[in-house]
Amino acid sequence: MEIYRLETIPDDKLDRVGGKAKGLSLLAQAGVRIAEGFVITEIENEDDLNQATEYYLNSSLGSVAVRSSANHEDGADFSNAGQYRTYLEVSGAEDFKKSVMACVSSLESNEAISYAHFFNQSRSNKMSIVVQKMVNAQKAGVCFTVDPTGDKETMLVEAVEGLGESLVSGQNTAIQYRVNKHDIVNGGRQSLARGADPLLHNDELLRICEDSLRAVDFFNIPLDTEWAIDKNGELLWLQARPITSLEEVDIHEFDPQYDMTNQVLTTCNISEMMPGAVTPLTISTSVYAIDWGLRKMCVIAGASKNLEEIPPRHFGFSIGNHLFLNLSSIYRLEQYVLGTNRQSIELSLCGRVLEDEAKPQSGTKRKVNTFKAAWNGFKYVRFLLSRNKARKKLHKMAADFRFVLYDTIEAQYDEIDRHVIKENTINLCFLCHYITSAHSGAMSSALSIMLTKDLASEDQAKGMIAGALENIEGIESVDILRSLRKIVRELCNELPDAPEKSRVFLLDYMKNGQGKSHEAYMEFMSKHGHRAILEAEMSSKGWREDEDGFMDYLTAVLPSKGIEPQRDVKGYNPYAEFEKKYSGMKLRIFKYLINQSRTGVVNREASKSSIIRIVNQLKIGYNRLADMMVAEGVFSDPTLIYFLTHQEIGQLAYTRDAKLVKKALQRKRLYEEQKTLVFKDVYYGRPVPIVVEQKDVADGHQLQGTPISRGMAKGKARIVKSIEDANSLQKGEIMVASFTDIGWSPYYCTIEALITEVGSVLSHGAVVAREYALPLVSNVAHATQVIKDGDLISVNGVTGVVTILEQNR
Repeated sequence: MEIYRLETIPDDKLDRVGGKAKGLSLLAQAGVRIAEGFVITEIENEDDLNQATEYYLNSSLGSVAVRSSANHEDGADFSNAGQYRTYLEVSGAEDFKKSVMACVSSLESNEAISYAHFFNQSRSNKMSIVVQKMVNAQKAGVCFTVDPTGDKETMLVEAVEGLGESLVSGQNTAIQYRVNKHDIVNGGRQSLARGADPLLHNDELLRICEDSLRAVDFFNIPLDTEWAIDKNGELLWLQARPITSLEEVDIHEFDPQYDMTNQVLTTCNISEMMPGAVTPLTISTSVYAIDWGLRKMCVIAGASKNLEEIPPRHFGFSIGNHLFLNLSSIYRLEQYVLGTNRQSIELSLCGRVLEDEAKPQSGTKRKVNTFKAAWNGFKYVRFLLSRNKARKKLHKMAADFRFVLYDTIEAQYDEIDRHVIKENTINLCFLCHYITSAHSGAMSSALSIMLTKDLASEDQAKGMIAGALENIEGIESVDILRSLRKIVRELCNELPDAPEKSRVFLLDYMKNGQGKSHEAYMEFMSKHGHRAILEAEMSSKGWREDEDGFMDYLTAVLPSKGIEPQRDVKGYNPYAEFEKKYSGMKLRIFKYLINQSRTGVVNREASKSSIIRIVNQLKIGYNRLADMMVAEGVFSDPTLIYFLTHQEIGQLAYTRDAKLVKKALQRKRLYEEQKTLVFKDVYYGRPVPIVVEQKDVADGHQLQGTPISRGMAKGKARIVKSIEDANSLQKGEIMVASFTDIGWSPYYCTIEALITEVGSVLSHGAVVAREYALPLVSNVAHATQVIKDGDLISVNGVTGVVTILEQNR
């Protein structure tokens, strides 16, 4: 055991006296006045306690505060605030001994053990005791040298009457003073307590701020300090610790920092694949791969010399963890590649030409000569025409993907890292998908551009195109619903009362039975078990792993008993509408583009499935790694892995750094706020969230959208924002959702029509909707806010008009 006066703790002992004592000693060195006292280190036996008591009695301090000072307490990364004991108004030998021993024993308290376990901290094994003369305080409080809820130039002072213990214990409400640092530095003699209750006089507030800034200059870090003003008006300092809540974590942590002025940015296309907020792990894997693939496509087409010329996050990126494409970066193709233009890019990605939004970007001159642009155009066409090769390559990549399972955290992470970084697997598979997707989009855009010139409206052109893209054989996403129906048909044949059976019974029957339902189940899982809602999001498990999710879809189909809707396709002619209006060479061009578009749909859906098969394998790897980390005590919640980037997971695997666990926890809590953000589909400049007001609309109110799948329907609306909402769908209802997603397709058996806030003719959900003759209108602004559950509505899949016939009041 050793005892030191707080002002004279030797430098080589500062790291052994605990965070509280160290902070007080450094405050004294910084030149501010602390309450008089001493620190006792490592009390191990009765003799140590008696010596400490004798030192206290000889100190003439009288009534004292006895506080713990553990070696992990009040550190730069974790405060451990409130985990250990403090005793006030301690006087006399017996009272002193009891208080000291209680502080020492708090090292093993449930609170301290739980805190250490939750944040993956090694537990403190040393407890020092700080003893300070009790301050007869008339007012006390805390000072944050950086406002933890505001900007970095503002200090936050909180004050209460009497002792500050009621403030730090959360039992009293403080009066707050926010002070700009420049007011202190520049003299500060004007009133600093503007608009605040005058508990603190201006000179008192000034002294608190001046002392705090003096301490910050000495510590060289932002501080959270405790102070008291005694009955004589003397300012005394009781504690100093780093502000551990000042992390870089906030809802815009992953936003790119480059200047977006004059940039055209959109959520279209990318938000159909991953709508809403995504997790940090997804941003560092799937989203990075989207961005990388687009950058690489520009290099292949000659619009960039190399990947480094356009830094990451200039094509695909997140704002508040919501995904955007930078159209201005993609417009680069127009400047370097003959045959590309802004109109076709916008049609391909947004499903419409952006008129007002894109005007400031018009007139951009080509940056290469005609010969170079023509050569780049040839390379781009060659890129598009390699779609069959890309599809086969991606299929082989998915088939050959082998993920090795290891027994150690480090080896398991290295196996994931091999695919994500070293072998570039996920980036390359997205590039292959862009070949098939770009070909499909280019053919559809060309159709739309040619048609729009002849027709009265763009929506009319889209209606004709939608009709030409019906009844396409071999679409993988369409087979999901057909395969589900096949399982249900076989179940109902074998078990006539299947719709009344429990989910648990049905799942066990399909997995372990011997009949055709078992065969249909196994076939489905082999072909589609990797698919899911939000399937490129790393936290979304595939149906094979998420049995509850799979049963949600199956039970949605059960009421139909798997009966396929009868469709008369014998007389179907994809060119019928075109043959009525055109002839000769123009008709031949249209037929070529229609054939290419139909082939493009098949290729694009197949390549998307292959991508997700690879992504799903990575999900399995990350989830296994998370379970291993929980088993070894690296963190307590396996879902925290989704709130670290791939690189941070590697750091955690090798260093067990508890700061990363804390960061993941903070991000997880912020994620709930990020999910509430709402964005427009197009921005000119950096996107900012919008506030959507709930509007009361009159019966007969019409909403205009884009017709995607033809047909007309009438029924009650059901707002679907989650899988739980989807499970509430009743037969004959009209589903109103933010987006189309392949995971919604099982519910197409139940609903009469579909309305979405975003979407295009080629979106995955739209392809399935057309195959099942389900009326679909997309791009209906704020549909999920304007339309309410139970509203009687009609959907016109020919004109794109949605009418609220009767509100559900």
